[in-house]
Amino acid sequence: MAGTRTMVNQQRKEKAMTQTNNNQPASTVRTGALKGVIWKNAGKDGKPDRYSVNYVRAYKTAEGQWKDTSSFSEVDNLKLGYLIPKVNDRIAELKASDREQEQSNDAEEEGQ
Repeated sequence: MAGTRTMVNQQRKEKAMTQTNNNQPASTVRTGALKGVIWKNAGKDGKPDRYSVNYVRAYKTAEGQWKDTSSFSEVDNLKLGYLIPKVNDRIAELKASDREQEQSNDAEEEGQ
């Protein structure tokens, strides 16, 4: 039974890694032109998944195209002070969802 659970957990991790590698962020939190892009990184060797964040500012070029930069003005720094706690809250929500999913999967495995 334990061997089956380990194999199922490994398959789940591989699936998560595949989903993580599709270059889609786990979530994005915005305030004005600033955004915190949250990425899910699959845990290795039985460790839980981790999240990392890229902070960027959107701007419009002279040609009218939208681009992102990781360079911030002093005013942007103040706005980042507002954004960062919101990103931390969102990561906490994502981790709680991960735990709920893991518990649900474990309960499902035990019922088999």
